Amino acid sequence: MFDWTGKNVVYVGSFSGIGWQMMMQLMEKDIKMMGIMHRMENVEMMKKLQAMNPSVKVVFMQMNLMERMSIDQAMKKMGQMMGHIDVMINGESVLLDKDVEMTMGMNLTGMIHSTMMAMPYMDKTQMGMGGMVVNMSSVYGLEPAPAFAVYAAAMHGILGFTRSMGDKMIYQKTGVMFMAMCPGLTNSEMMMNLRDNVTWHHSESMVEAIQSAKRQMPEEAAMQMIHAMEMMKNGSMWIVNMGQLKEVMPTMHWQM
Repeated sequence: MFDWTGKNVVYVGSFSGIGWQMMMQLMEKDIKMMGIMHRMENVEMMKKLQAMNPSVKVVFMQMNLMERMSIDQAMKKMGQMMGHIDVMINGESVLLDKDVEMTMGMNLTGMIHSTMMAMPYMDKTQMGMGGMVVNMSSVYGLEPAPAFAVYAAAMHGILGFTRSMGDKMIYQKTGVMFMAMCPGLTNSEMMMNLRDNVTWHHSESMVEAIQSAKRQMPEEAAMQMIHAMEMMKNGSMWIVNMGQLKEVMPTMHWQM
């Protein structure tokens, strides 16, 4: 089991949804410091988070995942402030298929850049002590999403990056493990305007099916994700659907 005592946690994501619920639940742990990184600060939510556990130092760092320079500068400042990073949770998730650059940038390329900038503060051969990176994907990273093809492409990319970085050789050298979470349909802001965010206009029946399907609550998904993290299984992928946790066992189609 993962020991949270004295850990420095970095969260890249918004002030809502599963990722934010994870932060609220992690404030109940005996962690040392929590850094929130997002494009805009929600002062009231930050105050609420700090009030949950005054012994944890909670800080905010502005970062725009669409700008490489912003990522580089913000992650460097966060790493220097903490000294080292033990846990990084990439929880940003944007569904906006009509804007391909935004969808890929916020969900995938920005996540990759921020992770690689955090690695020197996690890698035990550099300034880190080893640790854990958790990337938020989706069940649409495992299966096609005809109504949201661009979003699905980004989610598939997250899994490819996570599994590749979760190679045992990388872990043995760096001490940093990688995991991916694939939540099913969840009550969140992202689900509110599905019709406006489809890839193309032939998606009405698909959107209706998604809107009428049962959804899980973000807090129950967050609880299961933290449970998966505590199992410390490098390179693993987890489906979190209707409050249930299940490990995904990938099929090997090719090898050297």
